[in-house]
Amino acid sequence: MNGCPLSRRQLLEVTLLGAAGLLLDHAGAGAQSLEREHRPILDTPNLAENPTAVPVRVSVDHPMEPGHFIESVEIVLETDPVPHKGTYRFTPANGRAWVSFPMRSGVGGPLKATAACSRHGRFVGTRELRVAGDGCASDPDVVAKQQPGNPRLRVVGSVRVGEVAEVLAKIDHDSDTGLRLKDGRYVRLRPEFFVKEMRAYLGRHRISEFRFTSALSPNPIIRFPLRVTGAEALRVVFVNSEGRQWEVTEPIRPAA
Repeated sequence: MNGCPLSRRQLLEVTLLGAAGLLLDHAGAGAQSLEREHRPILDTPNLAENPTAVPVRVSVDHPMEPGHFIESVEIVLETDPVPHKGTYRFTPANGRAWVSFPMRSGVGGPLKATAACSRHGRFVGTRELRVAGDGCASDPDVVAKQQPGNPRLRVVGSVRVGEVAEVLAKIDHDSDTGLRLKDGRYVRLRPEFFVKEMRAYLGRHRISEFRFTSALSPNPIIRFPLRVTGAEALRVVFVNSEGRQWEVTEPIRPAA
């Protein structure tokens, strides 16, 4: 190959440019990896046949260690008359960051989840939700508040120390947005009535706090993870929009 040899200065410039390119490639790959690790994943049906009980699961594939964990996930559907679907707070004691629950949706649309990492900030995941009907409007002739209570709690399957178990919590409780669709607009008929909060404790320590809205379905089943550390008591407290409380306790008995 003919041509003038590169000067020392030109050779240095070429070397620096190459190094800069490698650094940019590495930074880009690092950013993509960070995004994958923190982006919340929403799991919903392609078409929800029952808009008053749309099954939703949101998860983040991220370590849950002291000083570096997913602190919370918030779910919003801006097109719905009740857009805020809840905020779900976790601790390292959960072992993983996910929650499953049924929700109401009025018109569907882009469902958005925002996860907050204790070290790296906020990350967003989205999924398009389609619903067959309106799940946010209330029947004007039906008033909720019928015999709420009877909380139940169960740890699914056998559990071992160090593993992450699935917990199922349930309460009999109506959900009423208090809204009615009239002449193409949502108008309020009466105050909302719903399960407002669920707190989970392992021994004396709070491990999760889930804050709901009237978008939560009636008689909800809420599922969440728990890192098993030994034989302890798991306690869940439900609080409704009127301030009433119910609680239930389940002993954790790890398998030998």
